[in-house]
Amino acid sequence: MQRNSYIDLIRATAITLMVAFHLIWDLNHFGYVTTDIPNGFFWKELRAVIVSLFLFSVGASLVYSYQNGNLPKKLYWRLFKISSAAFLVTLSSLITFPEHWIYFGVLHFIAVATVLLVWLVGRPKLALLLSMLTFTAYIVLDIPWNWPFNYIQGYISKHPSDLVSLFPWLALPLLGIWATHFRIFGLDPANQKAIHPYVTSLSQHSLLIYLLHQPLLFAGFSAIEWIN
Repeated sequence: MQRNSYIDLIRATAITLMVAFHLIWDLNHFGYVTTDIPNGFFWKELRAVIVSLFLFSVGASLVYSYQNGNLPKKLYWRLFKISSAAFLVTLSSLITFPEHWIYFGVLHFIAVATVLLVWLVGRPKLALLLSMLTFTAYIVLDIPWNWPFNYIQGYISKHPSDLVSLFPWLALPLLGIWATHFRIFGLDPANQKAIHPYVTSLSQHSLLIYLLHQPLLFAGFSAIEWIN
């Protein structure tokens, strides 16, 4: 499959911001800086921007990958990779932060959203309508921030390190499906605006970067702490 420069740029921006976010989180955790991350002013908003970019690109990449026909093997391989990565995130968080283990983070959400939304890749107007309804329902119905996991709160982490719930976040990949039908996303690769190969590489390996960057950063700071 030929790559789309605009989707690559969105995803590369998201992963770069996420690495920066976790770098500041680690600096704060180890006492090098003092800031109210992740829930303080600016940091909470920055997290929302990062998640929004990732999830928008999820919807966009679904269209770009499957618009010419839903290829089962390709789709199953995508789901296997993402689900396996999500399991690793849950397992590692259980070991390192048992009080804040992740049961439904970004990768868990992406796996579920892929199953729920892949059938909409050729229906942009319906995707836009569902996006608007999802966000509106979240506000009007006052859906709990951790729905539907609020029903099993006694069996899961009360304060997970990361939680991307279905409402309102499903609105973003749905919006991505709709927006990707704009002409700019349909341009032939030869007519797309060129981006640096480094940006393409960041996007292409975003899953690996997502899985490795925080463990490596945390291990590095832990080693410095041990040495000192």
